[in-house]
Amino acid sequence: MLSSDTFTDVLAEVSYHLDLAEQDKALAEQIVADQEVLTVLHATVVSTREQTESMRAAADAQRAVLDTQLAELAAARDRLAALEAETKRLLAEQQAAYARLAKDKAALTAAIAASEKAEQQLQKEIDRLVAAQYQGGAIPSIYNGTLEWPMKGTITQEYGCTGFSWEPRKGSCAHFHSGIDIAAPMYTPIRAAGPGVVLFAGANPYDPKPKAWIVIIAHAQNLVTWYAHVDNSAHPPRVRAGDHVVTGQVIAYEGMTGRTTGPHLHWMVELNDDFVNPRLFL
Repeated sequence: MLSSDTFTDVLAEVSYHLDLAEQDKALAEQIVADQEVLTVLHATVVSTREQTESMRAAADAQRAVLDTQLAELAAARDRLAALEAETKRLLAEQQAAYARLAKDKAALTAAIAASEKAEQQLQKEIDRLVAAQYQGGAIPSIYNGTLEWPMKGTITQEYGCTGFSWEPRKGSCAHFHSGIDIAAPMYTPIRAAGPGVVLFAGANPYDPKPKAWIVIIAHAQNLVTWYAHVDNSAHPPRVRAGDHVVTGQVIAYEGMTGRTTGPHLHWMVELNDDFVNPRLFL
């Protein structure tokens, strides 16, 4: 600027340098802004990479769970097939036995009488146990409430008069069914229909062979529930005499013990020493 010939030249020189300074400032500001953008982009890339890796790990874990579930499903399908085959075999044996009895009226009559006598003898013993539990304060005198179905399944025989020749005579009925039969896959869990105390769990000691396994629960002095034909081998009863149970608690598993035409639960409700329709309490 000192070498400029005129003041106008000096002003022009100053203006030139100021313009360069503004450009440098704008460039510096642009560099700072670009650096901030780059920083954000870098953080986004890192975050995306971490999310991708996390999603990949989750997908691998889900794939492993799915593979395990598929293997378990295949194993369960195999077990079900084996169980169905075994149930079919047992059912065929039972039906053949009934067919032989049906041909021999005298033998059928004698078998029905023996089964009925065994039930009556066990009922007398149960009445004694109920009295003992009541006197000990374990159960109330009267049951106030409802009952729940002990097992999900198909009703194959209702309470009351029936055409099934195996059942005994009662009143005007040539054959009378004293409970409700519920059929389901073998070893289906059986649950307590209400809270109470287990009076008996095992084979009916008075029953002729093959003996039926039964669980009997006292809910009050006036109300007792019976669960008959429960399994005694693969899945024996889960409770013992004296156990306190709550509604819905698993007490046994469906079986084919005793004289049956297939896997089912024979559920009976005893009210004031007489078997009544369980539906009265549902």
